[in-house]
Amino acid sequence: MTPSASPRSNIDFRRSFAFFEKHRHSILFLAILVLGVFARTWEFASLPPGLHQDEASIGVDAFYIYKYGIDRNGFSYPVHLAAWGSGQNAMYAYLLIPFLAALGLKAWVIRIPILISGILTLPLVYWIAKRVVDRRFGLLAMFCIAISPWHILLSRWGLESNLLPFFFSLGFLFLLKTGDDWRWFLAANLCFGLCLYTYGTAYAAIPIFLGFATLVLLRACATRTLSLRQLAAGFLVLGVVGAPIILFVLINLLKLDTLHLGPVSVPRLPVVSRFEGLGAMFQGDSTSAVQNYAAAFLNVMFFQDDFRSRNGFPPYGYFYGVTFLPALVGAGLFITNLKKSRAPTLLFLSWLLTAFILGVLQPVNINRINLIFIPLIASVAYLAYWLGQRYRFVLPTTLLAMLVAFGLFTRDYHGPAYHEEIGREFYEGLVPAIEFARGVGSGPVCVTNTKIYMPYIFVLFNEPVPPAQFIQQVEYVDPTEPLREVRALGRYTFGLENCQAAAETSFILFENEKFPFKGDYRKKAFGNYIVYSPR
Repeated sequence: MTPSASPRSNIDFRRSFAFFEKHRHSILFLAILVLGVFARTWEFASLPPGLHQDEASIGVDAFYIYKYGIDRNGFSYPVHLAAWGSGQNAMYAYLLIPFLAALGLKAWVIRIPILISGILTLPLVYWIAKRVVDRRFGLLAMFCIAISPWHILLSRWGLESNLLPFFFSLGFLFLLKTGDDWRWFLAANLCFGLCLYTYGTAYAAIPIFLGFATLVLLRACATRTLSLRQLAAGFLVLGVVGAPIILFVLINLLKLDTLHLGPVSVPRLPVVSRFEGLGAMFQGDSTSAVQNYAAAFLNVMFFQDDFRSRNGFPPYGYFYGVTFLPALVGAGLFITNLKKSRAPTLLFLSWLLTAFILGVLQPVNINRINLIFIPLIASVAYLAYWLGQRYRFVLPTTLLAMLVAFGLFTRDYHGPAYHEEIGREFYEGLVPAIEFARGVGSGPVCVTNTKIYMPYIFVLFNEPVPPAQFIQQVEYVDPTEPLREVRALGRYTFGLENCQAAAETSFILFENEKFPFKGDYRKKAFGNYIVYSPR
């Protein structure tokens, strides 16, 4: 016979079960957080492999500002980077500087700020969802964001515009706390002001959302949440924090000269600004542009694919492929929550509505509409929550299905097929190839521009010459283009059509690219690239 359990083991089991029951919510919160951290940090240093051109650009400018006080275009401590010519958001560069100072200019170092912000977003989503509905929904919404392919991919590479969901979520949480103490409205507007430095879409998103939010805060409750004086104080904070970026927009719209505020510069970009080139209001036929943008937006929302592997890949999409319609149903069900939580729910719906409006004001890809996915995925969670309150089997079944989907996504994301696919998009091997060619000799180096966007930035990343030297040596193909391609930089020439076969020239070509010159060359492969160096 099998011996029965001892009285002591039964007591220990009951104590453990009682401890779990008492602290179940905290244990589940910690488990979801650990799961989210794991999904964002496993193989963080090597996946995605290589380096994206926008990461290299923000890294180079952050390094220059740290070391020289100017970016590569010569602007001192700019409120917005000139980057390729048409601009790049500056917040990420300044957040990156402490990590560059401590760890150096490396690909994985550039990705640290987005990793930290991605992880911190998870508890923010919990606290937001808890205030909008309750703490059980908080756990469910946090879980959905923790396993969302969109947010996992976002957290693993250093696209500066992907800071916007974190800063907006922080401001939104503070806005929800305004009912406790009006001074949270000041903190909320501080965060919303900082959003303007993370991504150009915030130029439209912040005023649209705050227009909705002001109506909610003043009229949604029987007693006003904010007085007019308190409202004015909050907007004063927003105006002070956002003033430099407002000046930046005006300077570039009106074609004024660069403004210097002590060491800080508000740059007049050398070419047409990016926000002018993309916004529907700046197009010749705004109505037609909005219609085209709306169709593209709905297509990306429904099919969950923008054909960029860095943003997602079929069949997983931003949230496992088949969730757009459930998200719309969940968003509609939030209206049923108005009786219990009127102002927080209206603010949440205002966030979602603002993001939908943004989707029709610009050409769409996943990162350009990154403000929509937290409320959209939370709406999927709310549908599961609502059904779970009525049918006991729904919630555990849904959670199991989500865990299975997350497991399959994790397998494929870390698998060889995706590694190869994303390696091409992140130019795997290009930086080591440039480093090798640089050390072969002192002769010219020819870098292909086949399937490489802005190859010069990888040279600067590998060899960050002083910005004054860069400005003196750089030769643009057309300096008036919004995205200024570089023909030559010092000993480097870009594009085989611009290169000549000299005895001392080394060449860097894409792996399947035919070497067009005759001669005795050594070949050395680096990921997707091959270095041909003279013997």
